[in-house]
Amino acid sequence: MIEVLFYIAGAVTIVVLFTLWCIVSIERVRKEREISAYAALCGRIQEQINETRDRISSVKMHLYVTDHNLDQAILRWKYEYLIKQEQWLIELMCGKIEEEKQEEKQ
Repeated sequence: MIEVLFYIAGAVTIVVLFTLWCIVSIERVRKEREISAYAALCGRIQEQINETRDRISSVKMHLYVTDHNLDQAILRWKYEYLIKQEQWLIELMCGKIEEEKQEEKQ
């Protein structure tokens, strides 16, 4: 009779340990999925920043080459716009915009 109780207690212990292990594994997978989604988002933002910087350098080069005043004004506006876009993307990547939105909601 005592042997049966030990067998049942051992089986219950194994089931409890397995259940706890499953719970911990599921939580770890959820956290890793959130981190990988965040990393993918950061990667896309970084690509946008790089593309914006490439455009900035292209516009800068055109500014030096262009002689006409109207072209200069348009290119200067485009240059300033791209600089602002780059700053916005960097702030987005750093999370400043999300923090400001949360503060406004409160």
